[in-house]
Amino acid sequence: MSPRHIVCFLFAIACIVVIVSLRVGHISHGEPDGSDYRGNVSVTVSGKTCQRWDVEYPHTRLYWPEKFPQLVENYCRNPDGDEGTIWCYTTDPDTRWEYCTLPGQCSFVCMSSTSASDYRGNVSVTISGETCQRWDVDSPHTRIYLPEKYPELVENYCRNPDGEPGQWCYTTDPNKRWEFCCNAACA
Repeated sequence: MSPRHIVCFLFAIACIVVIVSLRVGHISHGEPDGSDYRGNVSVTVSGKTCQRWDVEYPHTRLYWPEKFPQLVENYCRNPDGDEGTIWCYTTDPDTRWEYCTLPGQCSFVCMSSTSASDYRGNVSVTISGETCQRWDVDSPHTRIYLPEKYPELVENYCRNPDGEPGQWCYTTDPNKRWEFCCNAACA
């Protein structure tokens, strides 16, 4: 692929991310740390479901909706102004809290690196917050890439079996076959 084609391809991906974000209503933040984010992402970078902010189980909270009105439902937020990004308490008793992916904040430089095919982390959420479909099931989408042929296709973790510019997965949304993921190792 020529450098011109690579630039066009990356530009197209960036445009798709913006369009999807606008369609889903995710471009609602301006601060790099997500402290003003008011979207509806409710899963962490590894795919864990967020605990509601108004419950004490499985984790007790340090932040309450009564004092922090932006803490709605189980949506990822950054009430403490953490230098990282938005986060939430998880419903996993073994993981108190975890960062979430701030929509539209993927690193396209990293995504286009040659290491994209080597990624073996456990991110299982797409750039728009969709949960990834397991690689060993055909619902809601029929798979082309099978774990029997590509042993790196584990659970529902984002992978890159076909040399795309970044990790991706089939989604659990019947209307969206696949989408790129943010690479937690470099995003």
